Amino acid sequence: MQQIETQHRRIPWRWVFLLTFLSQARILVLFASGSMTFTMRKFIESPMVINSVSSLDVLFNLLVAAPCLYYSDRIWTRFGRRLPFVLVSFLVLAAVLVLLPLAGSAVPMVVLITLWLVFWDVGSTFDTLVMEIIPPEQRGRAAAIGAWFFNLIIMLNAVVISGRFDDVVRSAFGVLRGEALIYWWAAGCILFCALFLALFVRERRPPDPPPPSRGGGWRGAFASLFAERTLWPVYLLVFSTVLMQTGLGAIDPLLTTEQWGYSKQDLGTNVFVGGLINLVVVIPLVGLLADRMDRLRMFSIGVVGVLLGQVAYYVFVQFLLPDRRPTIAHMILFGQFMSAIGQFSGIALQPLIFDYIPRDKMGTAQAGLNFVRSITRLLTLNGIGLWVTFYSRLFLPPGRYDYFSGYLFMILMNLLGCLFLGWFALQVRRGKILPLGRTGFHMIEDVPGGGRP
Repeated sequence: MQQIETQHRRIPWRWVFLLTFLSQARILVLFASGSMTFTMRKFIESPMVINSVSSLDVLFNLLVAAPCLYYSDRIWTRFGRRLPFVLVSFLVLAAVLVLLPLAGSAVPMVVLITLWLVFWDVGSTFDTLVMEIIPPEQRGRAAAIGAWFFNLIIMLNAVVISGRFDDVVRSAFGVLRGEALIYWWAAGCILFCALFLALFVRERRPPDPPPPSRGGGWRGAFASLFAERTLWPVYLLVFSTVLMQTGLGAIDPLLTTEQWGYSKQDLGTNVFVGGLINLVVVIPLVGLLADRMDRLRMFSIGVVGVLLGQVAYYVFVQFLLPDRRPTIAHMILFGQFMSAIGQFSGIALQPLIFDYIPRDKMGTAQAGLNFVRSITRLLTLNGIGLWVTFYSRLFLPPGRYDYFSGYLFMILMNLLGCLFLGWFALQVRRGKILPLGRTGFHMIEDVPGGGRP
């Protein structure tokens, strides 16, 4: 099999499908790791302790992922610069998944889960590696292919993983618990990804010298994240997208079940129907436009359409329905409209961001993007909780909550994000923000023996 290489002018679409398959296998492993909450519950009773262990991910995202991404721009080894981080990460993650169901007490279990969180962030260079392989001209349809597989993975996760934790399988070889089968199956997936990357993926050394360093250690890494002025517009773009993607979070199921009185099965039916429509109709249609339409325009259509859908849904429920309680059909109709139009922005987003990131600064930019996303999401998630709490205190009797009021917060955040997006688009039109990720991508000529596709 021909090796998959970085920095080609154009790659075969089979490379795109293979990389997408690896990406979604990694996502499936991430879904499987959601069972770790139930594993912790076997040994730890306190929800506060369980939540504290799980929330270490935010800390490691800053202390581990950011330096790894930063240094992946500045090193070179015989295996490349992004790939070594990924291979080490995947091998350790596989070992953790094999050992986790065998942990017999809280201490080894917490150690293994902490190792999982650390080395998942070590492998954060994976997405940057994929973007160095897929050239800008093919990233739109590649994102559409990824979105299709992602929706399929969500549906498979609901059938294969969710609810299987407590299953018991008896065979001639002994008794296997669902918990162990989930983790060991995930370990097999991540080991397959590591083997494929080691055998069939090769990084070509970039011709340009690495970007200058602002010093060693974590201080130098964090200083460099925001010292490069060419990345500031990208950070602003991501900041605006996180604002526009503000959701109800943990309040969403409470709105459906507690305030509107629907069952968890009704909630699942809503998600399944929407996912099926996206899989069969919406994503293939949007994918046809992905590399034919200007990405900034495509993204803007998506976010403005979702904003209008949120406003229409709020007005419909709050002022037109007498009991302010939508039916399942109403939720599917409005939800599917917002999901369908949102596919424009969802598919365009990652290719759009990397259009404005120079290839030699992909790792540094990704580290900065993670930082901006983490801080902004932290603010919006806490903000919507505070909004619902104080809004309910003002307009409802004590002890009752109007979860639907969170839509007002979502609309306000979306409006604010659209203002930042409008400024970004204006600067692009004036030529003050340049697509350096497109104009500076093809620096290595394809040569005989160098892996020309």
